[in-house]
Amino acid sequence: MKGIIDVHKAEYGEEPAVVVEVPQVTTLLGAFSEFCSGFALMSTNTQGLRVAVSRRADSQVHVLNSTKKERRKFQLIGIKGRKEDKWCTPVKSICQVLQASELDVPGFNLTIKGQSAVADPPAITAAITSGLLLALDKLFGYKLKINSLMRLAYNSNRFSDSYKARLRDLITIFSSKPGKMIHFDLETYDYSFFPYPFTEESGVGSWFIDCSLPADELSEEVAIFRKEAAAAFIQLKNELPRGTKLRNIPRKEIIQNRNISEDWKRIISFVIEDSAAAEKGYEYLLSGDSRQLGKVLSEEQRNLSQSAGLTSPEVDWLVKRGAESDSVCGVTEISVGITGTLVALIERDKEALFGEKLEEYERIFGFKPVMREYIPSGSIRIIPKDEYPSI
Repeated sequence: MKGIIDVHKAEYGEEPAVVVEVPQVTTLLGAFSEFCSGFALMSTNTQGLRVAVSRRADSQVHVLNSTKKERRKFQLIGIKGRKEDKWCTPVKSICQVLQASELDVPGFNLTIKGQSAVADPPAITAAITSGLLLALDKLFGYKLKINSLMRLAYNSNRFSDSYKARLRDLITIFSSKPGKMIHFDLETYDYSFFPYPFTEESGVGSWFIDCSLPADELSEEVAIFRKEAAAAFIQLKNELPRGTKLRNIPRKEIIQNRNISEDWKRIISFVIEDSAAAEKGYEYLLSGDSRQLGKVLSEEQRNLSQSAGLTSPEVDWLVKRGAESDSVCGVTEISVGITGTLVALIERDKEALFGEKLEEYERIFGFKPVMREYIPSGSIRIIPKDEYPSI
C-alpha cells in the first residue's frame, strides 16, 4: 500500500512541502455526555489522518481523499458550500475562516489519508481542520500559536450545518500526551491528564478490536441519535429551574416527567448514565482496578445496545464472546469516529484466546477484524522530512 508521500507525488507530480500527522481521538467513556454537560475520558491513538500539502501557482484548491478514492476542487474566490462537498466541507470551512481572519490563502494541493478520512462528520471535521490548519500555518508562514489554531478550527464550524468539530476533540488532538488520558468536565471545560494504567508492564492490557464494518455502518443512526438527544435536553432544560445540573438528575425524576416522550426519556437516561460511567471509569483508572473498570465497560455496552440502539449484530456477537471468557475483564464499543471499534481489557498474555474468536467472527460475518494494543498516544505533529521514506 502506498504511503501518503507517494500518493501525493502520483496525484500532483511533486513531493508535499508539509505533512502532518493527526492522531485519532478516542473517547473511552462519555461519548455522548456533552448533551448533559457531563464528564468524558479521552485520549488519542496512533491511527487517524495524515495531511499532505504543496503550493499551487493558481487560486484553486485540489483535494484528494486517498482513503475514499475521491477528489474535489474549488476556487478560493467566492467559496460556497455545496451538498455534494461532504468530507471536503471542512477544507472549504478552513479556507473561509482564514480569509475571514484576513490571512492570505494561496492555492494549494491537499492529500488526506487514514482511518479518519472515512469517519463520521464530527470526527472527520476535527481531524481535517486541525491537520490542515497546522499544515497551512507551516506552508504559508502564518506562525500561529496552538490556542489560535484551536480557535480557528472551532470557529470554522459556523460555515457548515453538519460538519462541525467538537471542542473537546480539538483540545484532545492538540494537547494529548503519550501514555496519558484526559478527564473532561464538559460543564466548565476543565480538563486534567492522568496516567493510563494498563501498560506493557501491567497484568492487564487493553486492545482495540476493529470489526472492519463498512465505514458508514450505523453512522446515520448515530447522527439521528445526536439530533434527538440535543432536542430532548433542550426541552428538559426548559422545564427545570435555572442552574440545574443536568448530569445529576435522578433517573426516577426523568421517568416521572409527563411532558417528555418515552423515547426522549430513554435517550436522556442513557446520556446521563454515559456521563456517570465516565466518572466511575475515572475512579477505577486512577486506582488501576481492571475488574471494576471492566464492569463499567460492560454496563456501558448494555446501555449502548438496549437504551441507545447504537450497535450491530457483528458488534454484539464479539461482545458476547468476550463476556464468556474469564480472562476478559470487560468489552465495550467506543467512539473513534468510526462505528464498530471495541476496546477490551484482557489479562496479559491471554489476548490470543480472544484472538481465536476473531477468526470465528471472520468465518461467520465475512469481515476481517483487526486487533491491536491500545496505549494512549500523543498530539498532532508535523512529520520531519527525514521520516518521509517510511510514510
